[in-house]
Amino acid sequence: MDEKQKQKLLEKRQVTIAVQELFASPKGKLVLQKLSEMCNENKPTYVDQNPNGSAYKEGQRSIILGIRNIMNKKEEPKQRKADL
Repeated sequence: MDEKQKQKLLEKRQVTIAVQELFASPKGKLVLQKLSEMCNENKPTYVDQNPNGSAYKEGQRSIILGIRNIMNKKEEPKQRKADL
């Protein structure tokens, strides 16, 4: 693995840790709940006879799903300490 790849991996881990810590806090949980509502996480994104509307709503939903995906990632404790 070259230096550029190592740097990208390090940045990705740092973002993962930051997102997990941010949204694990009480205020973060509150914000995550609001984002869930705003981004239609648990609602249909289909808009009848409007493919652009459906695409727009699905784009919103992809944001909260991306955050949830990061929240569910598992980082090794040794890696977490080393990356901070």
